[in-house]
Amino acid sequence: MTSQPVSRDDAARAALRQVRIVANRVSFDSGTRREVNRAIDTLESQLGRNQVNATDTARALELLNRAHPGLLFALLRDRAASERFGAALRELGLRGIQQRLDEVPSSVMAEPIPGPTHGRVHRDELPSEERVDSTGRPLPPPRG
Repeated sequence: MTSQPVSRDDAARAALRQVRIVANRVSFDSGTRREVNRAIDTLESQLGRNQVNATDTARALELLNRAHPGLLFALLRDRAASERFGAALRELGLRGIQQRLDEVPSSVMAEPIPGPTHGRVHRDELPSEERVDSTGRPLPPPRG
C-alpha cells in the first residue's frame, strides 16, 4: 500500500491559519495586526523542522500574547498546535487547554470542601427552630 504518512505539522498549520484569518478579519489596529502576523510567521517557520526551536517559538508565543491574548488562547485550544509547540509552552510555564482538561477527570466543583468541622453540621441539616440567621430571624426552608 502506497499511502503517504500524515504530517504532524498539517493540523498545527491549519490552527495557525485559523488564527491568522481571525486576526486579519477583526478590526485590530495596524500595529497589533503586524505583531500577530509576525508571530504567526515565526511559528509557521518552525513547522517544517524535526524539532522546534523552543526559544524562537517562546518569543513568538509571547509576541502573540502581547498582541492579543485571545488569539493565543485560541491557538492553545488546538491539541495539535499545543503538542507541536509543547517545548516552548513548557519553557513559558504554559500548557494547552486539552492537556489541562485531561488532568481533571470530572468537575471538582460538586465535591464538598474538606476541612475540620468540629461537630458542626450544615445549616440545611439543622432542625427548623435552629435554622436562624445572625439576627435571629428564621431562614427559608431548604430547597428540594
